[in-house]
Amino acid sequence: MSGRRRRGLLAAACGLALAGCAGLGGVRPVYGPVPGSVDLRFDAPPDAVTRAAGEEILHAGLIVQWISPEEGYVETQWYHLATRESSREPAFRDLDRVVKIRLFADPTAGKTRLAAECVTAMLVDPSRPPRELERMVPEGHAGREVLTQILDRLRQRFPTAGGDSVRTAR
Repeated sequence: MSGRRRRGLLAAACGLALAGCAGLGGVRPVYGPVPGSVDLRFDAPPDAVTRAAGEEILHAGLIVQWISPEEGYVETQWYHLATRESSREPAFRDLDRVVKIRLFADPTAGKTRLAAECVTAMLVDPSRPPRELERMVPEGHAGREVLTQILDRLRQRFPTAGGDSVRTAR
């Protein structure tokens, strides 16, 4: 094989590799939902459930920070339950009253599996990855009530395909 042809093939291979990577870098994080998240099934496509979830989050008074129907992902800003204010970073005070909601919608057998979490930051430590410091809020927490309201409104919009469950392990 000639040097010119080899360089041409190498250039083509590099171009294909770069084109393949162009779609990476969406908004959905590489990690999945936290233990304790709510797991639902809907008889609807993931992109439709994701769009509707974004609308229901806005209806509940929270601000959507990221939404990607193509990736099946919605994330709110941090939301202070008492003051009803949103921010991109968790507050340094009242951490137990500041929550973030994330929804992960994945296709499964022609339906959507939706994992929903409402997390609070246990502490703020810039030396550690923020996700390590997040925990699902417990039953009875005001943030869990907000999540339940959002999920109930989604259940009204879409038929469910099976019972709810709680995710216990990563």
